[in-house]
Amino acid sequence: MFILLLIGFILVIILLLFSKIKVINTVIVNQDRQTVLIAVYFYRIKLMNRVIDISDQSYEEKSVRETLKLLHNYSENFLQKAKDLNDVVTILLGRVYFHKLTWSTHFGTGEASATGMVSGGIWGTKGMILGLIYAKSNLKCDPSISVVPLFNQRCIESKFDCIVSVRIGQAIYGIIKVIRKYPSSKEVIV
Repeated sequence: MFILLLIGFILVIILLLFSKIKVINTVIVNQDRQTVLIAVYFYRIKLMNRVIDISDQSYEEKSVRETLKLLHNYSENFLQKAKDLNDVVTILLGRVYFHKLTWSTHFGTGEASATGMVSGGIWGTKGMILGLIYAKSNLKCDPSISVVPLFNQRCIESKFDCIVSVRIGQAIYGIIKVIRKYPSSKEVIV
């Protein structure tokens, strides 16, 4: 009897390790609020459905020059962090399968020339991120990426939708590899 329970337990563990988790993620950014919607499914059973508000309540109007300077500083910090996290991204994205990827952005600064420059920067950033996803993960769909410049308005609205899946065993293995590569004495951002 004990042997049958042990065999059953081992089979359940093996089944779980080869099972997939599907994550549906939507990020919405506009002037009013920034929200992240996350839903996690396991065999079509919803395990989690959460809406996270990431809005910064201290929003104040900034000039186009200040906004561009702030974006430049964020991009420099992001590039430095991206260089540091290349191995982590490679390990984790290699186990992820993208089933849907759409990202649309409507942007305007109120000045036509600045809107054109920033729109080009947005296209470049989206292209880099999409290239990273193509190179380091498994893309099972045709991504839909768009940038709509609004030359006469001052606004930003961006919506990012993706559906990804990962096998539980592969996720655990990837996390263990990251922990081994970066011991607790170093800072790890996952």
